[in-house]
Amino acid sequence: GTITSQDDNVVVGYWHNWCDGRGYQGGNAPCVELKTVNPQYNVVNISFMKVYDIAEGRIPTFKLDPTIALSEAEFIAQIDTLNSQGRSVLIALGGADAHIELTRGDEDALAAEIIRLTDLYGFDGLDIDLEQAAITAKDNQFVIPAALKMVKEHYRKTGDNFMITMAPEFPYLTANGAYTPYLTELDGYYDFINPQFYNQGGDGLWIEGVGWIAQNNDALKEEFIYYIADSLINGTRNYHKIPHDKLVFGLPSNIDAAATGYIQDPQDLYKAFDRLKAQGQPLRGVMTWSVNWDMGTDAANNSYNQQFIKDYGNFIHNQLPPVTDVSDDDWQVGSTYVKDDKVTHNGATWTAQWWTKGEEPGTTGEWGVWR
Repeated sequence: GTITSQDDNVVVGYWHNWCDGRGYQGGNAPCVELKTVNPQYNVVNISFMKVYDIAEGRIPTFKLDPTIALSEAEFIAQIDTLNSQGRSVLIALGGADAHIELTRGDEDALAAEIIRLTDLYGFDGLDIDLEQAAITAKDNQFVIPAALKMVKEHYRKTGDNFMITMAPEFPYLTANGAYTPYLTELDGYYDFINPQFYNQGGDGLWIEGVGWIAQNNDALKEEFIYYIADSLINGTRNYHKIPHDKLVFGLPSNIDAAATGYIQDPQDLYKAFDRLKAQGQPLRGVMTWSVNWDMGTDAANNSYNQQFIKDYGNFIHNQLPPVTDVSDDDWQVGSTYVKDDKVTHNGATWTAQWWTKGEEPGTTGEWGVWR
């Protein structure tokens, strides 16, 4: 088949089909070519499939933004390149201005349009990214799952796994939350869920002995990540169950990408994920809004320098958190070690990453050593 599906851990990043998004703190998210997206993002979600003009009808579609300066042929070729690297490219349905209001009877037309776009561009699946009113608008909760089941079955006939994912804002994941119909209808069809644990400020959960843990409480970030994930993967504390191997933790790339939710100290995520792993329920990975923000700039025009993927890419794919503040001798300066070589130092094994032979640390390229 032509579809590239993911069976293992995922780092999911959204790709903007527009240029120059303004950030919450005044930064800028540039438009980028797909081929420049860091290879550790093994799922890239094209944002967005939507209704561009309600006069054209109710069925959402996708149109490549010409300001990105990629031709359709180049865009298709770059999706093919990512597929050849074992990476998946999904179409994200929704976004803030999606105008998706489907009515019963639209299932066939929606399924046909998803299949047309999938075959034309080489997409590997669809991410339901409906927000606020669009979640419950008209018959969306019936039509979208029905259409996606048809699409999944269509590709199953050729031995392909058309991926189905969702990015619900986490307050909609309560036992009878607005996303429940999508989760129940697509049970057995969806690959993973990557909820948005951002922009929901005061929302959170109550834990006996800890108290109220709000999503925007930086002091209790490790506890929030652990307890909200634990609630979801076990279907407890009034949350709808999402199995641990189908839960991907959604985060903003930096303080410009969302109003709240950015993790100031990555150790909070490492520790929470390790606690979940220790109870035999490791999560599937992380998601971020967005690859563009990870490559963006802050209000002072300083690059964000792909810090999100540096913090979490290797941790998710190889279970190895980055080691910071290493001294010169940890780098084996002037040696011939290259990326992924194992280096023994002071009795510990290190893995060289982003290595430039013979250079002093910090002089060229991106440097990082991982234990």
